[in-house]
Amino acid sequence: MKLTSAGVVNGVLQDKYGNQSKDADAFVYGIPQYSFPLEWDDVPEGTKSFALECMDYDNTEDEGMIWIHWLVSEISKDARSLAENAAADPALVQGMTSWNLPYGPYEEIPAEVCAHYGGPSPDTTHQYEVTLYALSEPLQLSQGFFYKEMRRKMKDKILDQATLTFNYG
Repeated sequence: MKLTSAGVVNGVLQDKYGNQSKDADAFVYGIPQYSFPLEWDDVPEGTKSFALECMDYDNTEDEGMIWIHWLVSEISKDARSLAENAAADPALVQGMTSWNLPYGPYEEIPAEVCAHYGGPSPDTTHQYEVTLYALSEPLQLSQGFFYKEMRRKMKDKILDQATLTFNYG
């Protein structure tokens, strides 16, 4: 499979998909909520569903943990893209991001905001990885699922995967 994004130019995610956005409407509780577009092709035969994760592994240096920015499950087997701001579609099954931390300034953020794309907000440049999984069957996850549920349900169901790496900050 191959995964690309028109929102990534020369290896850098455009400002509007993270904390550098100039659009005040793109933020909820200070969290960037306007998701970037994705396209994919060369899907393996037998694909019944797709799942997606967007991770910031560089966050371990800042806060001591990997930051989950976006989880999506139950993407149709016929889909070959997620449109710009697809995260705003209430039919898109999205999981909990790291914005759901139960302490500090995060405690006041409602769960429904955290079960949604939560874009990059680094103080310095970070590298991000988006991985799309082609699955042999749907995961049957519900809105607000947790990463551990997705990973456990994907076991032995991954037909192929593609990763897009970009910088932001």
